[in-house]
Amino acid sequence: MKFLAILSLTAFLLLSGCGGDKANTNVNANNTAVVATPTPVVKTNETAAVDSTLKTKTEEALKKKGFTDVTVDATTTPATLRGSVPKGKMAEAIQTAQEAAGKPFKNEITEK
Repeated sequence: MKFLAILSLTAFLLLSGCGGDKANTNVNANNTAVVATPTPVVKTNETAAVDSTLKTKTEEALKKKGFTDVTVDATTTPATLRGSVPKGKMAEAIQTAQEAAGKPFKNEITEK
């Protein structure tokens, strides 16, 4: 008889410990949802900063010396000389640009 009483009490305690109709009593109530961190959007269509003073000043100096087919790209570092000059005049064009700007240029000038 004692054995049946102990067995019944044990069964009762086991069944009541499961919670039956209680939903997830052992689960932490402070669960937070996992939220993905957004990655920044990289802009690829931005325009580079243009040193318009350098461009204007250099191109005017080149035109005064007769180098009308040479342009200055001031969006690069260092600024780039592009275009064409008469054969044997490349050094003079580069020197004119450097004197006008007070700084060196990347040379992409071709000779005609």
